[in-house]
Amino acid sequence: MGKKAEAKKELILDAAKSVFGKLGYSKATLDDIAHAIGLKKPTLYYYYKSKEVLFIEAFSQEWKDSLYRIKKIAEQERDPRERLLLYIRSSLRYYQEIVTQHTISIQVLIETRIMFQELFKESRAKETNFYASVIKEGIANGTFLDCEAERVGYSIMVVKDLIQFEEFQRAQFHNLPSIDFEKIEREVLYTVNLILEGIRVRA
Repeated sequence: MGKKAEAKKELILDAAKSVFGKLGYSKATLDDIAHAIGLKKPTLYYYYKSKEVLFIEAFSQEWKDSLYRIKKIAEQERDPRERLLLYIRSSLRYYQEIVTQHTISIQVLIETRIMFQELFKESRAKETNFYASVIKEGIANGTFLDCEAERVGYSIMVVKDLIQFEEFQRAQFHNLPSIDFEKIEREVLYTVNLILEGIRVRA
């Protein structure tokens, strides 16, 4: 893609952030975004095939930056177990904030899950590596038993993801008005605690 096309994409992304910020995901349309920068909708489709793709890409860097800040804050916690739980709790609450702020529907959360995972493949790998590095530190200082830290870290990441998705599906199946994010947090932290308890060194 040439410089002119890249500049046009940046213009579209900036407009999308502004429109999504004002109207929220559910109410914003591609027509609204195209109108904001004087484009016709077919031109917008040349760069972005759907509102979902545009939304995720528009905020992807912001999300990545926020998760990096959450990680830096968590790193101030000296206890490895508490550091892991702080990061997980904070990242879950940030995700809830994004979903609530932009009034993203349950249907969209389910439909965009694979797309979201693909776009954030690098971030998800970094998340797993973060978990593994904290576990390795815990092994070194006697908090955790010697174990395969990478596998445990990956398991924590998968558990977090699957519990969220299961709750999305439950809410959709029962036609609930919103996601119970407090339940997600409780279940994720409970399950992660079970994993960490399994590798904890007993006095």
